[in-house]
Amino acid sequence: MRPLFQIFCSALFSFLFVSSLLSWSDVSIANNRIKLPDIGNTSNIIISGEIEKKLGKAFIRSIRRSVPISSDQEVSDYAQNLGNRIAKYSEQPNRHFNFFVVQDRRINAFAGPNGHIGLNAGLILNTESESELASVVAHEIAHVTQQHLQRAIEAASQMSLPSAAATLAAVVLGLTVPGVGPAAILAVQAGQVQKQINFTRSHEAEADRVGVQNLADAGFDPRSMPVFFGRLQKATRSYGQKVPEILRTHPAPTSRISDTQARADKFAFKQVEDSQDFRLIRMKLRVKTKQVPANELIDALTNEANQGTEPLRAAASYGLAITLMDDHQHDKARDILNKLVDKHPEQSHYLTAQALNEYLDKNTTLSLALLKKGQLLFPKNRAVNLLNARALLHAGQPKEALVFLNKDLVNHSPTPQLYDLLSIAYGQVNNPVRGFQYRAEFLYSLGQTKDAIIQLEQAYKAAENNFYLSSQIENKIAILREELKAPSLL
Repeated sequence: MRPLFQIFCSALFSFLFVSSLLSWSDVSIANNRIKLPDIGNTSNIIISGEIEKKLGKAFIRSIRRSVPISSDQEVSDYAQNLGNRIAKYSEQPNRHFNFFVVQDRRINAFAGPNGHIGLNAGLILNTESESELASVVAHEIAHVTQQHLQRAIEAASQMSLPSAAATLAAVVLGLTVPGVGPAAILAVQAGQVQKQINFTRSHEAEADRVGVQNLADAGFDPRSMPVFFGRLQKATRSYGQKVPEILRTHPAPTSRISDTQARADKFAFKQVEDSQDFRLIRMKLRVKTKQVPANELIDALTNEANQGTEPLRAAASYGLAITLMDDHQHDKARDILNKLVDKHPEQSHYLTAQALNEYLDKNTTLSLALLKKGQLLFPKNRAVNLLNARALLHAGQPKEALVFLNKDLVNHSPTPQLYDLLSIAYGQVNNPVRGFQYRAEFLYSLGQTKDAIIQLEQAYKAAENNFYLSSQIENKIAILREELKAPSLL
């Protein structure tokens, strides 16, 4: 087992931006939003928006292929909503960001091309307030909006698209690749990108300062950033194990804490309450990461549900219910969730958990009735819509499910989970062409290009009587085959 300190630090400092407590010079503090000077970066001329967009799509596929991304819609929606709230007050308020959660208990976060920002489950679990979590998100957003990523993208863009995306993903995640040849090539390419990343270390101060401003503008406590940095620094001093190389070359500076503290102190103090969504998502991740056996977690959450404030008791009760649900104790979970829904009808998480418990307990009719109620109460809630579609498919009602799935396809950026459900639904309504096509999209979104081509070949055979559709599929197959010809290292 890797030492706790090494695990903590290697995750925390593996990429160019998040919480890399690097040394930087003192800077002046101002009350107004920072007006950044022109630093002579020509990358915007070299890297077009279209290239970054393509690289971003390839990057997220490489990430999905390499690490487990949370498929829990409520977890994903929370990350996206939190990020959107902060991004609205950034230098680029209209820019699209994709925030997602990596199912990893280590403390980490990272930014990639085209606004992809990943948050580890461990980061969410180890922040002691929503403002602390928001401070990391604000820092990552600042790196994107201040174009600190552009030089790394420029370096990667000299490679083929798949190799560039794989290399960036490897740098982000600190991946090693089996096989001497590919690993050696990746090391060289990652080193080339790392040189550009080293250039951006001077931007850590800028990202902190801009992040503090955006944090305050979004209604969070700006003092949470130095508080979180301070706790991380204390953690690095608490263990005597071997320090990773990056900490030896870039020691954690107290100046970073003092600078953000001084800047945060310019804002009037106000108490910022954590949202109940934050408490519930942390509780769900606590349960799903399975850090302790179920019986121990049940005992702990039973005690927590009987002490503290009402929001904390409700969150603990929710955690207890989903732990019991996972342990197939559906009757006990039902009793808790019924009380939570009755007491807090405005909270969608309780209702979706209630409906899911009935679904897992094979009470499909009751589950659908609860989800119908959820549609009335939370018509724009993506988790309710997709759980409804899943339950309808289970009940053999694919046409009804497609109403919700196509609605989601129109209103949101598609996810692998959506493509998967669409492929199942079209298969059930005896539309094999679209079923195979969406299955191909599902596999391709996970970086499984060869398997996606196989599904498209099946779609092509099924569409033999439709010249237009056959031509469309044939063209898609050709594009993916061409993509496979380029060297990919992951």
